[in-house]
Amino acid sequence: MTKIPAAFHKRLGLIAALALACLAMPAAARADWDWTRWGMPASEVIAGSKGEVAPVDGAPGQRVNGWDLKATGDIRRDGLAFRAELFFDPDGQALHLVRLTLEDPGRCPKLLKRLRQRHGAPRDESVVLPVGSERVTLTLLKWDDDGRGNFLALTALPPVGESPGQCFIRYRPLTEPDPRQ
Repeated sequence: MTKIPAAFHKRLGLIAALALACLAMPAAARADWDWTRWGMPASEVIAGSKGEVAPVDGAPGQRVNGWDLKATGDIRRDGLAFRAELFFDPDGQALHLVRLTLEDPGRCPKLLKRLRQRHGAPRDESVVLPVGSERVTLTLLKWDDDGRGNFLALTALPPVGESPGQCFIRYRPLTEPDPRQ
């Protein structure tokens, strides 16, 4: 039987350790939303959308966490209609946040059911807010999709007075801070 040199055993151990380290690394490199990848420039996101989103010059009031609105469009996913807003660093070179607002806030329970089916039970960070003489629950549910490296949150505000309410989802990489909008 041939004797294997000790140096070979050391290299083999090093290779095995590197392979395990690669497996343990966070999945952020695979993170994405739909046709996008986090960090993509606006031009590539828009081109890759096949006409679903178009470039815009977001106003200062439309900034989220210092990121600028650079693309919007109307999209349909899972039978639901959304207004998609994509936020980038100020020069448009890196995608940081996707916000999908339901066109019909009354469909929020259907959206929530789908999110629970896909991602399990969320962290519930809902709050009760005083609105005039009423108290209204702002629903805020959060998930960490570790398998894809994404954070997502559903925010829902019920109808109040003349306001029809609102329901939207935010997607961002797990590595980004959570904007409160």
